Amino acid sequence: MELSPLYIFLVAIVFILAVWLTYKLASLRADLRWQKNLVRLRKEIADQQRAGIKGKVSETFAPFLEGFPFKPSECKFLGDPIDYVVFEGLDERDIKGVHFVEVKQGTSQLSKHQKQIRDLIDSLDSKDVTFEEFRFKNE
Repeated sequence: MELSPLYIFLVAIVFILAVWLTYKLASLRADLRWQKNLVRLRKEIADQQRAGIKGKVSETFAPFLEGFPFKPSECKFLGDPIDYVVFEGLDERDIKGVHFVEVKQGTSQLSKHQKQIRDLIDSLDSKDVTFEEFRFKNE
């Protein structure tokens, strides 16, 4: 039994259409999944941005928060890698100590470089130069 060229051509067309439709359906499903996740992703990104902004603002105003161990007027903001250098006694024009202060929120941890700085300062074994960590509440 010999197959006619027209029959082979029609089978090939049907096969190509089936592959093309399968591809289009898979592509459509992927687009729908992406659109569904897009709302969630946007919310997560916005939440992360808000947390970052809140952290930066809190770091900037930390010397004015309750419990901050130094006078705001003696604090010099660096931001990175350490938030503040405090010149204790600057107001009285009699520097008694230099303190490196890192402001942290909640359970956030020191970065690798911050730990290295802390360890270097701690190795000085001096009461006049210290590394301090100030943790503020999440309120």
